[in-house]
Amino acid sequence: MRVLALWLAVALTACTSAPPPDPDALLGQGEYEWEDLSDADEVFVIQGPQGGFHILASVRTKGIEAGNPDDLLDPSNPETNFSVVSAGVDLILTGQYLQGIAQAPEDADPWTHEMVGRFAILDIDNDDVLDGVEITLSVSVVDADGIEVRDSRTLTATPHWADE
Repeated sequence: MRVLALWLAVALTACTSAPPPDPDALLGQGEYEWEDLSDADEVFVIQGPQGGFHILASVRTKGIEAGNPDDLLDPSNPETNFSVVSAGVDLILTGQYLQGIAQAPEDADPWTHEMVGRFAILDIDNDDVLDGVEITLSVSVVDADGIEVRDSRTLTATPHWADE
């Protein structure tokens, strides 16, 4: 009788378990909270305290191994790369993160994990060079199993000071 009960429990669990979501990524922005990002949106080029320039980028994922956001050395952590291209030139000085991606809030469904407010540091001397310029902001996330998800948006860059 115990074997039958165990088999029934396993069968019911298998029937009610949802299949894992298809791997995917969604590009966003925001410093402390997720902000949606659509093609043709404006994105700020921000001057940092050391004088360099960056764009704040965010990503949501599903269907990949998100790693451990509490342990930077966890081998299950994915590699996240942001890219900023203008007129065919990649302007990224650095935009790579090797870290776990935190659990997304429930209202982010179907996205399961999110990384918010990461610096896509630009290799520019002055934010005027991107004032009103069309750029492509992209993200690639590769998990420890080699599964890669990508997303990109065509945006208009604007210096952060232009809104003040």
